[in-house]
Amino acid sequence: MLETVADRLLAAIAARRDDVAKRTSELVRIPSVNPPGEAYAECCEALALRLGNRRFRCDYLRAEGAPGYSDAHPRLNIVTRREGARHGPCVHFNSHIDVAAAGQGWTADPFGGEICDGMVWGRGTADMDGGLAAARLLGTLA
Repeated sequence: MLETVADRLLAAIAARRDDVAKRTSELVRIPSVNPPGEAYAECCEALALRLGNRRFRCDYLRAEGAPGYSDAHPRLNIVTRREGARHGPCVHFNSHIDVAAAGQGWTADPFGGEICDGMVWGRGTADMDGGLAAARLLGTLA
């Protein structure tokens, strides 16, 4: 039976489920709370370390003038790029690295990144740390 590209991609994702959970957990543990705009640099550096090891060029951009921007809480962004072996279409992943304040009512540490039964618990797992971890992992498949 011939596999489609979609079948191969879904199989690759399934094979990396535990890695996506681990990477999501790592991102959850960085409390990039906005406002006021905490830990942007730490989050960007964690991403650059992982992607830089996979031949991605990583550049930092300060979003000066963004709401709430200050020297105490600079809005730092990371732009990464990896050239392919041949010319062709580009894949673009876009996400944000900040989370809203955790608020009340948590039964687990909102920035603990606990993994239980294959699920990651914490602030930002659904928006956007989990998506960022998956995109980051998929970007390394090329």
